[in-house]
Amino acid sequence: MKKILLIFGISVLLAPVLFLVYYKYNLVCLPRASASSFIFGLVPFIFIVLAYYKMNKTYLYFSLTVLITECIITPVIMLKRLGWEKFSNERLLAFFTFEIIEIVQIVLILILLEKVLRIKLQTA
Repeated sequence: MKKILLIFGISVLLAPVLFLVYYKYNLVCLPRASASSFIFGLVPFIFIVLAYYKMNKTYLYFSLTVLITECIITPVIMLKRLGWEKFSNERLLAFFTFEIIEIVQIVLILILLEKVLRIKLQTA
């Protein structure tokens, strides 16, 4: 479980750095993309750490909910702010990068959830 926490933490730190590089090359429209990727990665990470130390699956469910909501809302926000033309022509790399990072984080949470449930079943 510690390895998964480490990988999740690295992804939380890597995402804003990657979006700052994208901002430098004008692949994202605002530096806010970097800040929001960090915040939306940090909130689930905090709950994952709490779940790890307390062995409570509720925190993992909350982390999962935050990430899934973010995956759904991100394209809506990007389309609303940029419009279809700019989104489809210029910002797809940033969009797919953001979504792939989110999907990796969701998979990591699902793995952690499975491990916590397995530990709970073994101790019951």
